[in-house]
Amino acid sequence: MIRNSSAVARAATHSPEPTPAELEATFAAFCDENFLRVERHLRARCADRNLVDEAVQETFITARAKWAQIRGFDQPLAWVLKTARYKLQGQQSRRNRTNTTMTDLDTVPPEFITQPTDPREADELLVAWLQQLPPRQAEVFVLFLDGWRDLDIAKMLGLAHTTVRAYKQQARQHLQRLAEQAGFNKPTTGRSS
Repeated sequence: MIRNSSAVARAATHSPEPTPAELEATFAAFCDENFLRVERHLRARCADRNLVDEAVQETFITARAKWAQIRGFDQPLAWVLKTARYKLQGQQSRRNRTNTTMTDLDTVPPEFITQPTDPREADELLVAWLQQLPPRQAEVFVLFLDGWRDLDIAKMLGLAHTTVRAYKQQARQHLQRLAEQAGFNKPTTGRSS
C-alpha cells in the first residue's frame, strides 16, 4: 500500500491537519501584517500603480490557494515577495512596458518640490526616489527597510552577502543625493566640526 508522503509526515509529527477556518484565520492575519509590505516592495520596482495593484492581488490569490503549504515555511513572506516579483514581471511583459521604473521627477524644477510634512507624502517621495535606483538596489533597500537581515535578503534574492551590503550602501548614497537635490538638508549629528 502506497501512502501520501505529506500524510505520513503529518502522522509522524502527530499534528492534525488545520481546519479551513484555521487556515483562513492565519491567512487573514498574514495579509493584515504583510499586504502593505508587498505593495511597497513592488512599488519600488514599478511606477505603474495599476500593474502593482494587479500583481499584488494575483500574488495574494496564489498565496491563499497554497496557504496550507506556505504557512509551514520558515519565512512565508519571502515566498510571497518572490512570487510578487514574478507576477509583476509577468504583468510588465503582458503590457509590453520596457521602462516602467522611471518617473518624471527629474523634469520637475527643484523649487516646486517641497519637503513633505505628511508621512504619506514622504512615503510617495521615497517611492519616487526608489524608482530612480537600479532595480536590484531598490529591491535590497526596500527589504532592508522592512527589517530583513542582510543574510536573509541575500538568500531571498540569490545574491552574495557582500553584494547586498554594497547595494544598500549605494542605494543610501543615491537617495542622499536625491534628497539633497530636492532641498533636504543633511541631518546634523549635534557635534561641531
